[in-house]
Amino acid sequence: MSEFDDPTLTDDPGTGHEGFGNAGDSGHEPGYDQPGHDQPPYGHDQPPYGHDQPHYGEPDSIVQHNPDGSTDVVIDLDGDGYADVVKHDADSDGYADTTYVDSNHDGRLDTILKDYDDDGDLDAAFADTNADGRIDYAAADLNDDNKIDHITLDTDYDGKADTWIADVDYDGKPDVAFVDTNNDGTPDVAVTDTNHDGKPEQQPVNPYAAS
Repeated sequence: MSEFDDPTLTDDPGTGHEGFGNAGDSGHEPGYDQPGHDQPPYGHDQPPYGHDQPHYGEPDSIVQHNPDGSTDVVIDLDGDGYADVVKHDADSDGYADTTYVDSNHDGRLDTILKDYDDDGDLDAAFADTNADGRIDYAAADLNDDNKIDHITLDTDYDGKADTWIADVDYDGKPDVAFVDTNNDGTPDVAVTDTNHDGKPEQQPVNPYAAS
């Protein structure tokens, strides 16, 4: 099992029309590539782009058209000389396939947004919420309805996913959550909402354990 495998996923993710939480629009806003645990590019250790000294107070952007037909856009929203948003458009169609965002303006690009099918809508988001250089939050829209239906978390920041939450019927409410309580990489507790009232009814011990 990889560190961010999701036990709530099935071979058929479904074709419903709703899910919990808005996934957003990545077309001309932030979006990204599937990350591992490496620090995203343009990190805090990089010098201010294109300037010998930061130019505080003046928002700026750089557009680069690459020989392979792709386009990169680097945006400094607060004028501190560091990139706040970096967009990569693989086919230069105006929609970012991958976007990196510095969500808290600390000089590190800590959030990744991804438009996998290049339709202008956000399909997945990944974030390093504690600035340790490793992804600890992942969210996905599996049925392309522009709403999040699966979330994977590393709640103890040890580099391994330990909580998985899913809206498997895409009705706008989470239906099942799996938790790995002993950090062995396998869910130990499953919480389900079988009657879809928004309240958990069951908390069985590891459904994957051998009898």
